Amino acid sequence: MIDDRLRRWTSDDLAVEFSRERRTGTETFTRAWVIWHLIEHDLHHGGEISQILGSNGVSALTL
Repeated sequence: MIDDRLRRWTSDDLAVEFSRERRTGTETFTRAWVIWHLIEHDLHHGGEISQILGSNGVSALTL
């Protein structure tokens, strides 16, 4: 789904903002920020998986 959107969206599409209300106030995000945050999250867990594999003598993933 993300790959499909990135192929279709322009820079202007990525700059589209949306907001949500929290107890601490209003938070505003762009589509670009959300996609980067997902990638950043996956990178973190990918690193954890690589460390676990390596500490158990298993080769790292080839991505």
